[in-house]
Amino acid sequence: MSRRIVVTALLPQPDPEPMYPEYEELRQEARGRDRGPIGGQNIARMEDVVQRRGADWCTAVLGRPFPGLRRVPSEDGFMLIVADERSLEPELPESIVKDRAVEDSRRKEREAQAAAKLEAEKRRWALVTGSAPVAFAVRENTRHTGVRGSLRHITAAVDLLSGRSRRHKAGMGLCETPGRSNPLHLGEPLEDLPPTCKRCIEYAGQVRTLDAPAPPTPSELETLRLIQSGVVFTFRPARGGPTARDTSQRSKGAWGHLGRKVDAAVQKAEARGWVVKDKEHSRTEGGSLGHRWRLTEAGTAALEG
Repeated sequence: MSRRIVVTALLPQPDPEPMYPEYEELRQEARGRDRGPIGGQNIARMEDVVQRRGADWCTAVLGRPFPGLRRVPSEDGFMLIVADERSLEPELPESIVKDRAVEDSRRKEREAQAAAKLEAEKRRWALVTGSAPVAFAVRENTRHTGVRGSLRHITAAVDLLSGRSRRHKAGMGLCETPGRSNPLHLGEPLEDLPPTCKRCIEYAGQVRTLDAPAPPTPSELETLRLIQSGVVFTFRPARGGPTARDTSQRSKGAWGHLGRKVDAAVQKAEARGWVVKDKEHSRTEGGSLGHRWRLTEAGTAALEG
């Protein structure tokens, strides 16, 4: 059976930039001590110096970044021992001080940007919760973690609906479907943290309670806008029964000057309590007499909601 041999290779070190005059003297003495086997006693001394003095002191002595005792040549370890014996307190190289200052500035800038982003997310979330039909809870996904951390989802204590019939089960993330085979694992409610799941946030602005009416469809919204503009009238032509028409558009036929027929759309809106017909006649822009259709309070709310 062949034996596996592990070889540790040291990466090239940057040129030293010592900030004290004894550097070359320490380097020469360390080179003299670094002859033959290192020995366990010397290794123990090096580890003791590193532990007592810290990485910054070791960096100042070596004049370059100190990556750890196992990643530097033994000569550097002896150099640390000599500097400790002489009680030297050198300063850090200027380049390292400048690099740290730049990194510290970048870190503070990142922290400021993160704080500003979090504050903006909190404000947006406050707007959503302020108009929500129920109280929401924000919970973190405890099973999976993405590049930016675990997503924070939105849950409610009761079942909700969105759109025409999409159901959102109590205790589940708003983004989840009720029959999901692998449901999210959500933690306890978080305090003062906004959600980060985009789908949950989208649904939070759309959900309603089970007894609330469904929102208007795009075609129903178009009808409500048309009625709001005041151009929908019911006429009773000389032939046939009453008919609702959009007076802003002419239709084909003998009574085309009264407008395009919108009977079905108006009847649906009336059935949902969104529109009502005036009892008195009024004139259209074309001079015809008819009963104008208007939005009810519920219709106005449906249109604005």
